[in-house]
Amino acid sequence: MGDFRSSMARRLTGDCMSRRGLRRLRGAGPVVAVSVVAASVVAVSVVAASPALGTARSPGPGIGTVHGIGQGAQGAARIFWTASRMATATPATSAPAEGKIRTSGPPPGTPKAATFDGVPTVGALFYTTGSGRHFCTASVVDSDTENIVITAAHCVYGSRYSTNLEFVPGYRDGRQPYGAWAVRAIVVASGWRQSHNPDLDFAFLSVAASGGRPIQRVTGGLQLGIDRGYTHPIKVIGYNDSADKPVGCATSSFQFTAEQMEFYCGGYRDGTSGAPWVLGYDGSKGTGMVFGVIGGYEWGGDYDWASYSAVLGWSALQLFRQAEATAAAPAR
Repeated sequence: MGDFRSSMARRLTGDCMSRRGLRRLRGAGPVVAVSVVAASVVAVSVVAASPALGTARSPGPGIGTVHGIGQGAQGAARIFWTASRMATATPATSAPAEGKIRTSGPPPGTPKAATFDGVPTVGALFYTTGSGRHFCTASVVDSDTENIVITAAHCVYGSRYSTNLEFVPGYRDGRQPYGAWAVRAIVVASGWRQSHNPDLDFAFLSVAASGGRPIQRVTGGLQLGIDRGYTHPIKVIGYNDSADKPVGCATSSFQFTAEQMEFYCGGYRDGTSGAPWVLGYDGSKGTGMVFGVIGGYEWGGDYDWASYSAVLGWSALQLFRQAEATAAAPAR
């Protein structure tokens, strides 16, 4: 791949992990049974394969920790996120680097993301850390409880859990076409909390019903793809720091390391962390299969044209099951 690839390999061996920052957002298939694990099969739209990807199989770091958010805090989040606060969400002050804003050096033929009106299954995830107001990208995952969302772990847990979390599917130009949904629980891997392991940079959230309806009945959902391999034609949808609408790109994924995937497409700037990598994308409904989210190596990458994801394998499946069990529990 030339100099830029050798540079990436050199950066991978270092101990400095930069974060795709969270800068200002202007403007405001068939159901398949899981076969990876023999016991406790989940009868939802999860599709699993078993290629030798090297995904974590031991317990410990893959077992999730649940952070519940009470109804009072959910109500406070709904009140907090006014249209003006969403429109002026600013970078996280705790980011270890300036964010993913460098634009030089993409390989010839690298595509460029384009803004569009968005889809119901993908949205902006707003949250606070201390006094800072931030956003990432998240998407709805098909589940029995119909209220599960996936994003990057670094969006919801840094040195502590993020607060005032609210998911706005289809957010564009300051509008909320499918409503706003308060988060009632965060599930991240223990290994992420302990050491920010980039191979565990994914999280599942359960969101509270709105008007008595779970989110999936309003937006639809993406199938969860487990161990789907590295190389695919994909669609990636995210919210960056320089547009009033989401951006989308049709590109191809490939292997970066045994636990990480990569794709090339320009325009995935700060804020796109958590953006879903979608197989079999149907643009009319925003459906398909999510088998990765922007995050992982360098918290998603430090160039706007090269993005990464941890492989969604055994650990992701365990977190999903834990999020399902949490979502099924009575609200507190």
